[in-house]
Amino acid sequence: MSRKADQLGKLARIARLKADADLRRYSAYRAHADAMQRQVEGIRTELAEAIAAPVSDGLDQWRLTTALIAYRAREVQRSETALARMKPGLDAAHRAAVLAFGRAEALLQVQREILAQEKTEAERRRW
Repeated sequence: MSRKADQLGKLARIARLKADADLRRYSAYRAHADAMQRQVEGIRTELAEAIAAPVSDGLDQWRLTTALIAYRAREVQRSETALARMKPGLDAAHRAAVLAFGRAEALLQVQREILAQEKTEAERRRW
């Protein structure tokens, strides 16, 4: 193996380590965003059930139900806002992971091509 192919191999290993770290970071970010989305959907379901539930004739019960609905509505709004703030970071982590993975694959492919070229040249010299 030539020095150039050896250097590319080392660079490819470093790039794969960085890509692995970026993919893990994106995966963790994505898991957090998915959990947050499930939480929002759960709160929305509770909110819809509370709105659809019949309210008794008592004023106190009506006030309690209205307060619960208002609380859940604010909770949904806060969670959606947090999820929206998280989206740019999630997108950036995804782009970084894709870029790092592509870089690692490109370096590996270049190394393979150089090795194949060296092998072809070595076979030509033998003849």
